[in-house]
Amino acid sequence: MFNLTFNTAAPPVIVVLFYIALIFVVAVAYKKLLPGKTRGIFVVLHSFATFLLLCAIFQPEISISTKIRTKKPILVLIDNSLSMNAKDRSGISKIDKAREFLVKNRYLKKYKPVYYSFGQELIPLNEKDIETLKADASATKIGTSILEAVKKHSGNCSGIIVLSDGYENQFVSWEEMKNKMAVPVYSIGIGEPSVKDIGISSVITNSSVYEGETVKISPVISQTGFDGEKIAVSLKENGKLSSGKTIELSSSYNQVDFEIPSLSPGDYLYQIVVQQGIGETNIENNSTTILVRVISPVIQILYVEGSLRWEYKFLKRFLESDRKIDPVFLVRVGENTFQQTGGRSIDIPSNILGNAKFLQNFHIIIFGDVDFSSFSEKDLENLKDFVEKGSRSILFMGGENFLKGLNRKPAGYILPITLTGNENSFINGPIKPVAGNGAKNLPVFEDLQSLPPVDRINVTGDVRPGCVVLFENPEFKNLPIVITTTAPAGKCVVVATDSTWKWYYGTQQSEKMAYEKFWGKMIRFLCAPENYLGIGNKIPEIILDKRVYARGEKVSIKFLPGTQIKSFNSYVVCPDRARVELPVADNMASFTPEKEGVYIICVEAEKKINKKEFVVTKAGSEILTPGKDTIFLRKLAEISEGAYFDIENAGDLKKVLNVRKTIAKKSLAISDDTEKYLIPAIFVALSACWFLRRRNNIL
Repeated sequence: MFNLTFNTAAPPVIVVLFYIALIFVVAVAYKKLLPGKTRGIFVVLHSFATFLLLCAIFQPEISISTKIRTKKPILVLIDNSLSMNAKDRSGISKIDKAREFLVKNRYLKKYKPVYYSFGQELIPLNEKDIETLKADASATKIGTSILEAVKKHSGNCSGIIVLSDGYENQFVSWEEMKNKMAVPVYSIGIGEPSVKDIGISSVITNSSVYEGETVKISPVISQTGFDGEKIAVSLKENGKLSSGKTIELSSSYNQVDFEIPSLSPGDYLYQIVVQQGIGETNIENNSTTILVRVISPVIQILYVEGSLRWEYKFLKRFLESDRKIDPVFLVRVGENTFQQTGGRSIDIPSNILGNAKFLQNFHIIIFGDVDFSSFSEKDLENLKDFVEKGSRSILFMGGENFLKGLNRKPAGYILPITLTGNENSFINGPIKPVAGNGAKNLPVFEDLQSLPPVDRINVTGDVRPGCVVLFENPEFKNLPIVITTTAPAGKCVVVATDSTWKWYYGTQQSEKMAYEKFWGKMIRFLCAPENYLGIGNKIPEIILDKRVYARGEKVSIKFLPGTQIKSFNSYVVCPDRARVELPVADNMASFTPEKEGVYIICVEAEKKINKKEFVVTKAGSEILTPGKDTIFLRKLAEISEGAYFDIENAGDLKKVLNVRKTIAKKSLAISDDTEKYLIPAIFVALSACWFLRRRNNIL
């Protein structure tokens, strides 16, 4: 590619035309001055001098870009993680195939290869050591290793060859990889695309749960090569069979559901074991262990009612009957005066909403038929903080004063509906509430898809963005009955009816059961176990990049504390019950397990404790999925403008490397430093022209 520029603001084409015009003037002038005589030599010398003078003025630069074969070395990265030990049907391991490829393809030597092994880290490798390279790294960090190799060579390489099965253990940001990879990656996939295997892909559980609730454990079984076959899946506790099921493998992923009812409070380790398939060689992924926590809560509830109405009478009776609920009941007797009418005895401040410290005694606040008009904006700000900063929950019940006085900014931020001022209007029934999309997607409401009819519902405004309808009016879906916010911590729920008490008062036993189930599940929803434990608020969340590690593999632990957490203590409980303290810096900690088994990370703060398990095996997560990940390796090649090859046809790599060229740019320019040499050249050209004219007696 040819490019011409000048040290002037004028377009290059104008400058070139100026050159041509001036030289043309010189030629015409000689034709006029020397008619009929030989003048060619004088025109050439004078034009040359003019050209040099213009170059000194405009300083032209000529650049030419050409593609040439690269002479930079190529990097060869060999995956030596544990998954590379897996053998194909012929009994050859992946690492042996990688070695065989490098021995056969001697042409790589002309590209001056620089060898590295990689698993957990990138390690320089001598060519003579490839023959004895072992697949013993307990993790695979392909993306990190490639970027580190590029950084080490600072662009002084023509490409990277990656020999791997493609199983990456870390999250890879493809955008970041694309921005940082300045050389093409030629990925070579090793392994069979579909190895016969059965394994546990993941485990879904509702742990932590409250005492008396059913624990649900649902392992997801992945399989290739066993379509239509039946296998046994077992659930064990302390080595003893707790439950077992036989399933037919009808798809690539098959879910098995186990239920364990009414466990006592405590921590339980359950092992899930999947039967080995006929011909299956990898059984490391056929079992896993999970931690189940059963907690015994005492939920503190403040129930504030506007009058001694029927809804209050029956809900008060229900809350008092539950030994796991510690309620306080207040009934309004004056504008801002409330009288305690039952529950735990507690000092009541003169302004219940004005005292933020008083509100902190409770997990849930239920407001009955309360008019909020007399409460100040500061009082409503305390309610907002109760939900948003305290991660607690509020429920507003329907009635004559439904949401009255809440049409102000602090309360408006936490309500799940917009207020119109018409909330005290009613739609008369009977109206039979049915589960909306919100309730259908929440396990806590999965067996509560319809409710008995209610006599009337309050008129509600539009559901705010991000909020969901739990129960709706089937005839008028724009008038929902139960609506909730969906913040991960505190919630705000609106129950737009004052008629649920009639279920309990009804003649049919099913109605009474519906009443108890509805309010029991609503309390459970408002204060879920993670809310009760204060995870993310009073106590940090625990984040691991995976849950299965190998012996000696570093476990990186991240803690996500809430804004209210000032300090916390963390430690690891080992399989032998030994406790190892975890020093924390910048909310990060690390631990290196030396034994196989189940480890439990614990973090304590404000008399609360959070726990998370991880499993240590001989091979770790490296062999959870045998075969090869072609999609990942193709993506690597694609974003770097390289190429992907299966190792069986990787001979085509030679053709790609042979035509691989880089762009070289060569420039010739007149600059301030070089134009000083033009003056003598101009002087010589003009002097020669004058000398020849004198000798030929031409003036």
